[in-house]
Amino acid sequence: MMPLQYRLYLILLCGVWALLSGCAKSQRALTADEYLRLGDTQSSRNRQQKAREYYQELLNNYPESHHRAVAQFNIAESLYRDKEYLEARFEYEKFMELHPAHGLAGQAQFQIAMCHMQQMRHYDRDQQHTREALQAFRTLRRQYPQNLLIPEAEDHIRELRQRLAAHEMSVARFYYNKGAYHAAIGRLLNLVQVYPKAPDLDEALFLLGTSYREEENFVKAQQIFRMLVDRFPTSSYISRSRAQLRKLPDTGIILQ
Repeated sequence: MMPLQYRLYLILLCGVWALLSGCAKSQRALTADEYLRLGDTQSSRNRQQKAREYYQELLNNYPESHHRAVAQFNIAESLYRDKEYLEARFEYEKFMELHPAHGLAGQAQFQIAMCHMQQMRHYDRDQQHTREALQAFRTLRRQYPQNLLIPEAEDHIRELRQRLAAHEMSVARFYYNKGAYHAAIGRLLNLVQVYPKAPDLDEALFLLGTSYREEENFVKAQQIFRMLVDRFPTSSYISRSRAQLRKLPDTGIILQ
């Protein structure tokens, strides 16, 4: 016969086992809707890592759920809030590949551009992210012309073009100051042709005209100085441009 103490131990052990078994049976798997709500709650509390875990659980456990698109988008949003812009862009692009006709597709395309903008460098450094942001905003404008974010995208497009123009001008000044006039001409011509509304276009024309003069292309130099005088009558470069025009050999262009 078992000692009383041992029998009491077995009874207690069985009771604990029964209690644990009952708890396990009472637990149920979360629904896709619950995973989504829990993720949203964690995100609103700025617990982005935990939010992404709930969204990912939804994606892992419910391959047929209609919530999958939103969960995928929210993972990207959560990464963006955490300033993980490279990873966020990857997730937005994944969303676009999987759900190009979804109601959030336009916003995802906008956010792809914003990820690039967040990684832009100073205007005198490499502008790859600036160019890619500009392309992404233009894609939004082309593919989702009725999207409510279009006006904001247009503002960013103007800002990005000004930034690229400033970069082109910075490089042109660098070549000009080094006396590399042929290289400066290439940059300045691109600036004048591609960014005709650049804020420092009068300076660009003056440097371009001077570079042509240094290259002894007097016809081109006189044409550029004439353009500057005609288009920017109040520019601070007017007097110097007129002086240059007077000094150049006669090319048949009459100075008024």
